[in-house]
Amino acid sequence: MELPRAWQRPDPLRGLDRISWVEVYDGRGGAGRLPRLLRALMDPSPEVRLDAFGSLADRLLTEDTVSEASFCAVPFLVELGASYKVAADVRDRVIFLLAALALAGKGFTEDGRRTHRRWNALGRELPRTAPDWLTQTRHAVAQGAPKIFEALASERVGCLVALACAVPEELPAFVVGLVQDMLDDEDDVLAEAAEIALALLKRTPEAVEPRPKVLGEGLVRPSHQPREVTAALMGYHFALVASYGDEGAW
Repeated sequence: MELPRAWQRPDPLRGLDRISWVEVYDGRGGAGRLPRLLRALMDPSPEVRLDAFGSLADRLLTEDTVSEASFCAVPFLVELGASYKVAADVRDRVIFLLAALALAGKGFTEDGRRTHRRWNALGRELPRTAPDWLTQTRHAVAQGAPKIFEALASERVGCLVALACAVPEELPAFVVGLVQDMLDDEDDVLAEAAEIALALLKRTPEAVEPRPKVLGEGLVRPSHQPREVTAALMGYHFALVASYGDEGAW
C-alpha cells in the first residue's frame, strides 16, 4: 500500500542551513535566531514548541509587517504545515501564520521603514519600491498552499479555511467540498468563515458584508481597498477566533 504523500516527504527543514540567516533581516533585526526557532517547532515538549512559535511569529509578522526573513521562511513553514511529523498544536498555528503572512498589510523596506498596501480609485493595487516583500511573501505562500491543502485533504479545521481565504486562487476542487461541509458546522463562527471562503472562490466578495468591528475601525477597509481583500481579512479572523478564541494563536 502506498503511503500518503505527506507521509513520504523528507525532513521538512531540509536545506535550512543553506540560507545565510545572519545576512537576512526580520522585524526585530538580524534573523540569525530563526533556524533555532524553526527547529524548536518539532521539539517533543509542547511548551518548547509553543514558545518557539510565539517568538517566530513575532519576528516574521511584526505588527502586520513582513520582511525578507518572512519570504525566506515561507518554504519551510509550508513543509512544516504539510508534514505529519509536526504536532497538531504547532501545525495548525503554522498554517494560520502562513495565511496571515499572505494577508499582511505592510512590508519592511531596505532601510527599515514600512510600506503599506494601497489602492487607487479603481481598486488597483499601487506598486511598491523594490524589494517588495509584501508581494514576494504572498506569492510564496500561494505557491506552497497546494501542498498544505493536500495534507489536510480529509480534515475540517479552521486553519484550512483561513488559508483558503488568504489564497483562494490556489484552492483545489476537493477543498471546495470540505469548505462547503463546514457551512453546517456547529461553530457558527467557523461556518461564517467557510461562507466567506466560498464567496471568494466564486469571486463574489460583494456578498460579504463588511464589519468594521471585526478588525477595528479604520483597519477593515482603508481607502479604495477592494471588497475581496476585506472579505479575506474577515474570513481569516473568523477562522482564527473559531480555533483559538479572542486570544489568538500567538
